[in-house]
Amino acid sequence: MKKAAALVLGLALLTACSVNDISETTVTTTTVAETTTTAETTTTTTAETTTTAETTTTTAETTTTTAETTTTTAETTTTTAETTTTAETTTTAPETTTTAVVTTTAPETTTAAVTTTAATVAATTAATTTAATTTAATTTAAATTTATTPQLSTLRLPAYSDLLPSLKDTYKDYFLMGAAIDVPHLVPGTNQYKIITKHYNFITTGNELKPEYINTSNGVFKFETPDKYIKFGDDHPDMKLRGHTLVWHSQVPGWWFKGSGTDGNATSKELMDRMEEYITTVVGRYKGKIDTWDVVNEVLSDSTGDLRRDSESSKWASIIGDLDGDGRDSDYIEQAFILAHKADPNAKLIINDYSIEADWKKINAMYDLVKYMLQKGIPVDGIGIQAHVQLGAVSPSTFEKAIEKFASLKEFNPDFTVEVTELDVSIFSWNDNSKTKQITPALEKQLAEYYRDLFTMFKRQADKGNLSLVVTWGFYDGGSWLDNYPVPGRVNAPLLFDRNYKAKPAFWGVVDPSKIDACVAE
Repeated sequence: MKKAAALVLGLALLTACSVNDISETTVTTTTVAETTTTAETTTTTTAETTTTAETTTTTAETTTTTAETTTTTAETTTTTAETTTTAETTTTAPETTTTAVVTTTAPETTTAAVTTTAATVAATTAATTTAATTTAATTTAAATTTATTPQLSTLRLPAYSDLLPSLKDTYKDYFLMGAAIDVPHLVPGTNQYKIITKHYNFITTGNELKPEYINTSNGVFKFETPDKYIKFGDDHPDMKLRGHTLVWHSQVPGWWFKGSGTDGNATSKELMDRMEEYITTVVGRYKGKIDTWDVVNEVLSDSTGDLRRDSESSKWASIIGDLDGDGRDSDYIEQAFILAHKADPNAKLIINDYSIEADWKKINAMYDLVKYMLQKGIPVDGIGIQAHVQLGAVSPSTFEKAIEKFASLKEFNPDFTVEVTELDVSIFSWNDNSKTKQITPALEKQLAEYYRDLFTMFKRQADKGNLSLVVTWGFYDGGSWLDNYPVPGRVNAPLLFDRNYKAKPAFWGVVDPSKIDACVAE
């Protein structure tokens, strides 16, 4: 079955399921003298024998996969062998497999293969609840063996299953375990809600707390959706909430940067006033409710390692400029932290960026920026490493060195911490422009072992007091931002649960690596 399972896994990246509820399919395997039809997925082997000394009908391994869309469609596969007046005849049904480029299988569906011979019918019958008598002289033999419904997979279970260990419990002695969510995922009774509450003790909104969704126009703040997020936190006091993000060059209201300055741009004072109003209003509203804020996001240049500026779509530095005359134009970052701390002195304040797990130009630039701010007394509590990585592209040892470099800033703030804030592992390399990739057992194992190695390193850093949080950017493949990015139409598989919310080998790589091979085999 390993080969068939591997080929079936090929369906995942062609099927983009977003269903909230997964239909479970019961599979029954029946051997009968006449065709039997069930309302659910059924495999039937029919043998008709007339005046035979010995007839053997063997059904080779048959794999039937029903891909889940919104509901599961019952399918029936029938293999019939007929033998007439022969001394000894053997008929073998051919092996059937279903293959595709990408992977999706109907939830909790297994097909059993049955081999039945006329010579062993009596023994098989005695082991079941069906009684029959078969002899070589019997013109027509009827025997029915109904297999017990197979047990559900013990590894590729739905993420919300009570039979799976929880991520948050697995790492409770090391760090908080989080995921990025959308507010509609928090509706009680949905599969998403059950997964979030089972596995995570920390969540962050993917979009709903970004400025463009809240401060839509001058003087207008829309809090209806963020308030639902806060209500979820109130109802789940063991769950910590993150605010993502206060200051960013993207998904920020365009009107913030327009005003009475040159070429219609805002003046330094106008933009500072707008930033102050926003941070004071939003952080103040959720004071004591949101545990951690990404105060500024993605401020470093990809090309220079210095601050991102106009050439990379950020007007913050060029408009606000050097307010304190120290020769640096990072003042907008410093002011953002000062304002956030004033609005909620107990909130943890983080500077967040990407590629700072491996790009040493950006790693050193981030270290220098934060060190300078800490030396000035700016209230920075930690650095967030986004960690959007490609499979195998960043070695855990390189990642670990980055964490340790940032953690050395505890010299200036004993409570300073490092967080992994947006982890996912693309199965595509960065320069790969293809839309799909075959999910082979080898690829699944590679992804699982990479996750295993990352989390082994995370535990080691947590033991050293350097790492306090790991957040995955999303919690199942069907909700990942890496679908369609950076290639339109792409279907990716970067997370721990698949598109049907089922545990992947990658999940076992994180919670129990000894089960990776067994999960791959399923």
